[in-house]
Amino acid sequence: MKQKFVLFGMSLTILLACFSGAEAKQSTWSDQELMDITRVMEESDITIEGWSFYGKNKFGFVSDFTGYVSLVESLQAKSPNFRWEKIVETKEHWNVTGHYTNPYGIEEKVSVFAYPHKNQYMAYIIYYVQGKSWDPESWKAFKPEYRYKVQLFLGENAKIYTCVEGVKSDKMSIVLQKLAKQLVQSFDASIIETLNEETFLSLSAYTDEWKPSILTDRKRMNLQIGLRNSGIGGKTTITIGTPIITTEY
Repeated sequence: MKQKFVLFGMSLTILLACFSGAEAKQSTWSDQELMDITRVMEESDITIEGWSFYGKNKFGFVSDFTGYVSLVESLQAKSPNFRWEKIVETKEHWNVTGHYTNPYGIEEKVSVFAYPHKNQYMAYIIYYVQGKSWDPESWKAFKPEYRYKVQLFLGENAKIYTCVEGVKSDKMSIVLQKLAKQLVQSFDASIIETLNEETFLSLSAYTDEWKPSILTDRKRMNLQIGLRNSGIGGKTTITIGTPIITTEY
């Protein structure tokens, strides 16, 4: 059965479950993880086809829908280049998303959610950026702006998830287990758990090189790797994320 792991765009219940206290807070942000992952992929002859940052934080409480609209309008004022959708209202939550493709070709999204909590509503903000290919110069130019927008939209102690996707030619009939082991070794990581099927392999690991981590089954993890083989003569898709993968794979 095809295995998938999705955060952005997945069911909102599962999405917000990731706000648990088990996650390590990040008072400062660094792109070390992104640079390490892209370096390992390039050294492993993996063609990078996309990368992303997924950031989130609690905003706090709003008293009612009027308060939620005020929060949304304040974010809209801070992001005049974004194209905002209409607010979606359901019995369980309110949500709205703004979109912007910047001059570097990087897609940016800001989403605002609010959920009932006792007699108020808890608001969450998500800031997501995605590049379709890896261009170090474009990232270097965008990096100061990204750092600024993380502070602008998410404030202090935002949780940032890094994810990179790539493909590798399957002409040599790649053995997923062997490739996964090589990648883990490249990060000086130790494997925590593995899911292995005929054409799909997913593993979680931990490396001392990166500070952010989450707790799973009483063990720390901050590296997740997913590999999918499309068959003989096809390609192997590789997805690497920290502390967990935040895209479908």
